[in-house]
Amino acid sequence: MSSDRVLDINLLGNPEAAQTTLATGLPDSVKPVIDAQDVTLYVGDEYDPKQGVTATDDRDGDVTNLIQVTANDVDTSQVGTYHVTYSVKDTAGNIATKTITVAVAERDWANYKVGNVTDIKLIMPGATTIEGQTDYDFNSQIPEGTKIYAEAVRTNDGFNRSIGLAEIKYGTGTFSITVYKNVKLAEGDKIGVYLSAINGVEAKSGPTFMTVVSANGPVSE
Repeated sequence: MSSDRVLDINLLGNPEAAQTTLATGLPDSVKPVIDAQDVTLYVGDEYDPKQGVTATDDRDGDVTNLIQVTANDVDTSQVGTYHVTYSVKDTAGNIATKTITVAVAERDWANYKVGNVTDIKLIMPGATTIEGQTDYDFNSQIPEGTKIYAEAVRTNDGFNRSIGLAEIKYGTGTFSITVYKNVKLAEGDKIGVYLSAINGVEAKSGPTFMTVVSANGPVSE
């Protein structure tokens, strides 16, 4: 609640007069409020302690740009529980502090995300390859022993029929799927490509990127 006291006076004798508001300033003793939440990271993640952290003050408004990180022992190179402390001061000199917990966990198969196909090059009628891009690069933190495959399916009648499979090029994230010899791609064919991750006997699949075979230009959804 603001420490300002607001006094409203209705001007008497003149019903047409506007309401006058008088604000009488009292000493500001209200601290700003820091909005910062506990964070869970995985080994190897990058961490910016100020990302998503904001602060507001009842008189100064948004004071996010005044936030200082006064303590930070986070080490994302190893598993552990760490802490970050923030401080912010308003123009009246009121200081607020807040400490959050940052947990760094081992990245394992249980919390591993398969990833996404981010783009597919234009597919023309009669094409024998399907090429595209995924979000896999050198920062993807693929668990050791995992293989990532891009699989193309034709879904003209609502059923997914595999028309090609290829391992993605980890590091660049690119893939080039050679269409099976018995498959003839025609204009209007609906093609979906998704990623599969295989680690030993465990497997996961990601979301499907849809496009169509087009003789005129790229069409995707």
